[in-house]
Amino acid sequence: MGTLRGLLRAVGVATAVTVAAAACSSSGSSGGGSSTASGSPIKIGAICTCTGTFNIKAPADTYKAWVESTNAAGGINGHPIDLTLLDDGGTPGKSATAARTLISKKVVAIVDLTNVDQTWSKLVEDAKIPVVGVQVTTTPSYTSPYFFPEGLTENSLFTGVIKSAQQASAKSFGIFYCAEAVQCQEGLEPLKKVGEGLGLPVSYAAEISATAPNYTAQCIAARDKKIEALFIAHTAGVAEKVAANCNQQNYHPTYVVSGDTISTRYETLAGLKDNLVGPASSVPYFLNTPALQAMNTAVDKYVPGLRDDKTLYNQSAPLGWLSGKLFGAAAKAGGLGANGSTPTSEQLLKGLYALKDETLDGQAAPLTYTAGSGHQVNCWFEISVRGGKLGAPNDTKPTCATSS
Repeated sequence: MGTLRGLLRAVGVATAVTVAAAACSSSGSSGGGSSTASGSPIKIGAICTCTGTFNIKAPADTYKAWVESTNAAGGINGHPIDLTLLDDGGTPGKSATAARTLISKKVVAIVDLTNVDQTWSKLVEDAKIPVVGVQVTTTPSYTSPYFFPEGLTENSLFTGVIKSAQQASAKSFGIFYCAEAVQCQEGLEPLKKVGEGLGLPVSYAAEISATAPNYTAQCIAARDKKIEALFIAHTAGVAEKVAANCNQQNYHPTYVVSGDTISTRYETLAGLKDNLVGPASSVPYFLNTPALQAMNTAVDKYVPGLRDDKTLYNQSAPLGWLSGKLFGAAAKAGGLGANGSTPTSEQLLKGLYALKDETLDGQAAPLTYTAGSGHQVNCWFEISVRGGKLGAPNDTKPTCATSS
């Protein structure tokens, strides 16, 4: 099961379900367009919750944009990429079946676009197939030696949340957490422990439900306790309602959310638009860096209209592109399919372990992977919303935890 951050990131785009269902079939294969590469195909598999309430659609689209643009440029070492994407609909059994199918197809890598990857993590470990990127919110992403995350992993989320609140000069901290999912309740004690260790303890905690008519009582209680930073561990829709209710009670805390849920939509929402911060997995997607310009050009060409959807396209979307960039960097370092050889998982693993402080053209925190252990990424990028405008307090510089 996905952990707290995975749940929040997925449900953050729940209002886009209709769009996602129409745009993503249950399974399919993409040769990547008109590639001029003549070598044997590099087979990559993707397991995606592309439909259903808790879908991860946008990163799937940006990954496909990377495949298309890479093939259009001649592929990798003369080999075109052959992507097979299977939709598990968020169903554990279907997800495990998809993994078995991809293993039987002899893919060299799998892209993790689902919150139920624990059902097949042992399968890919036994098959020695690397899982390269996208999902950074589940337990295998930072515990399995065959999962290679490209951004802040779940083990350091709460550190990022507390430090984001501290960077906003908050002297007291509280949380509203969801009543609907066990992940939210289970995350409370770890958050308290991190807060105490960093000198910003949880002074107020309240359970909230999406079906509640309002959150006025909780807002008043947090206001009376003088909570300066409030972490909303619920869906984007509930966060909007909480902020609106608190605003009506003349309560204006700094709101803290998982940075990967933030989009330009937040610039217009009462309360949230005034003072919000969040730790994100990659460089803020709204900045104007050469790497982001290249990504935007490819996305606009191969997935036209995606970046215009303020609900679907948020900070999590670039993770698909970065996963592709990570695959490309490892393929180069490991000589994947070089000199006419058949591309193999062994070559790709060699390349992944060869990467040292790899930033993927400046879009990621420095990445280094060590064989035989889980791979934790303990750095994040600060995003803020103040005065109705998205901002990056530290620009492209990551903040890192001293320990996991």
